[in-house]
Amino acid sequence: MLLALVPTEHQTYIQNLFTTSTEDIDSGVVSATKRERIRLYNYWNRWLSMYFKSISPDLSELNPTQQISVLAAYGRHVRNGSLSRSKHQARAQTVAMAFRAISTTLQLDAKPNPLADTQGKYPKAISQLLEGYKRADPPAKPKLAVPVAVPNYIYLINAQKTDKLQTIGDLALIAFYFLLRVGEYTYHSPSDQRRTQQFRLKDITFWQNHKLLRQSSSAVKLITHCTAATLNISNQKNGVRAQTIHQEALHTYNCPIRALIRRVKYIRRHTANMDTIIGTYFTKTKQRCVSAAMINTAIKQAVINLHLENQGLHPHFVSSHSLRAGGAMAMHLNGISDNTIKKMGRWSSDTFLMYIHEQIAAFSKGISQKMSKDVDFHNIAFQPIEGPNLIIA
Repeated sequence: MLLALVPTEHQTYIQNLFTTSTEDIDSGVVSATKRERIRLYNYWNRWLSMYFKSISPDLSELNPTQQISVLAAYGRHVRNGSLSRSKHQARAQTVAMAFRAISTTLQLDAKPNPLADTQGKYPKAISQLLEGYKRADPPAKPKLAVPVAVPNYIYLINAQKTDKLQTIGDLALIAFYFLLRVGEYTYHSPSDQRRTQQFRLKDITFWQNHKLLRQSSSAVKLITHCTAATLNISNQKNGVRAQTIHQEALHTYNCPIRALIRRVKYIRRHTANMDTIIGTYFTKTKQRCVSAAMINTAIKQAVINLHLENQGLHPHFVSSHSLRAGGAMAMHLNGISDNTIKKMGRWSSDTFLMYIHEQIAAFSKGISQKMSKDVDFHNIAFQPIEGPNLIIA
C-alpha cells in the first residue's frame, strides 16, 4: 500500500491528495459518460465470467492472438444486440463504445490493455471488425432543418395559452434565431453534470444600439428601445467556454429579442434568482421547466399542422435539433457565409454543413440548365511533344 511508504505524520495529507485527485480525474468527463463506461465495463465482466470463467478483464492470461479472438467474439456478441432489450442489431458505434469502455477502464486502472497496440490504437483486426460493421450499417439520417414558419407557428398558437405553452412558443423563436442546442434552454438534472449549461437570466444582456439596457426596465421600455440582445455562454457541449451570441431585433410579433424580453420579465415576476434558466415556467404551487420532449412534440405538431410533409418534411425526421439546424439553413440560404454560421452556432467542426448542403433542393436550382449549354473547350493535359500523330496548326 502506498501510504505505508509515507511517514506517519504525513499520511492523512497524502490520503486526502489521493482522494481529491481521484475526484479530479472523474471530473474530466461528464457523469453520464462515466456511468455509461462503468455499465459497459461491468457487462464485459459478466460476459467473461459466463463464458470464460478463468479469464480476467485485461485478458492477461492469453497470448495476443487469443486476446483478439475473444475481443472479436465479444464485438460480435454486442453487434447481435445483446446490450439492448430490443435485441436489434447494434450499430458499429455501439460496438466501438463497448470496446472503448474496456480500453478506458483498463488504462485508468493502469492495467495491460489488449485493445491498444504500441501506438495506442486498436489492433488491426479490431479496426477491421469495426470498419466492416460501419460499412454494413445503414446510413445515419440526421434530423431535418425546419423553415422559419415552424417557430413562428409554435409561438403564434401558444401566445395566449398557458404559461407552459407560452414558454415553449418563446423558446422556439429563441432557439431558431440564436442557433441554440436543446440542452441550453431545456431542463436536465444537475446530477447529470453535463458539460452543456442552460442559459440563465444573468446570461442575457439587452442593448439599445451601443447602450446597455437594464433587465429591470419596464417591458414597454425594453420592447420599444431594445435593438439587440446577447446570450453569454458559461459552458457548452464542445467544451468551449465564455462565448457570446448576439442577435438584432426584428420589431415584429415573432421577434426573438421580444421573446427573450418576455422570458425575462415573466421569470422576474416570480423570482429574483438570476440563476433561473430561461426555460422556466411557474404553476400555482411549483417552479417547472420545459423539457426537450415538449419541444420535440411542438415541432412535430407544427410540421403536421403546416402540411410540410408536402415539402418533404415528415414529422418522423424532425426534432428539437431541427430548430438549430433550421436557423443555420435560413442563414445559408440567405447568403450568410459558412464561417459566420459556424461561429454563430459555435460548431467546432464543419459537420453542420452535412444537413445544410444535403437537404435543400435550392442548391441545385438552375444547375442542369447551365450544364446543358455546349461550351467549347480543349484539353491541355498529357499531350505528345513529338510523334507521327502530332498535328501542328
